[in-house]
Amino acid sequence: MLKRTALTLATLALLPLPSLAAMQCATGLTHVTVNGSVTTLNVSETKQVGQICVSMIRTANGREVFNDCGALVGKILAVDEPNMSSVLTHTALFSLRNVFVTHNDQAQITGVQAVDEAGAPCAFDVVETISEIDKGTGIFRDGQIAVTASGSISFCPGKNLNTFALQGEACIRK
Repeated sequence: MLKRTALTLATLALLPLPSLAAMQCATGLTHVTVNGSVTTLNVSETKQVGQICVSMIRTANGREVFNDCGALVGKILAVDEPNMSSVLTHTALFSLRNVFVTHNDQAQITGVQAVDEAGAPCAFDVVETISEIDKGTGIFRDGQIAVTASGSISFCPGKNLNTFALQGEACIRK
């Protein structure tokens, strides 16, 4: 049960592998580098809510084309306990009607950060990859993403805070 809870909480982060080898963008989309942060709280064994802040820089000319913070909801869809990994989805809502919903995000626990009074692991290092935008509006309509979220999750008593740093690339509406 403890492993399942830990894997379930791995939902929180956001975004996949930073392959800055420049993804190929479809017509009407522009390539950007993505940096940002995520902070969430665990509201259940399978759901986290919080804030995502994202900055996007146009690769071709170095101009910032997006810089905003929004609401984030992460939901765990499946857990692979033996491999300490999970599959999840995220919904990010920014101002100006810019929204994306991801699909098939992969979270992997990579280490233990803390244990509770009984010695059971309760905080973990996590790497999460997000590479599929299922739905998007505004600049995210028909977009692509390849971002890694590296950080930690905690359900230790009195420390219900998850934090991640985002890095990667995307193709967004011009």
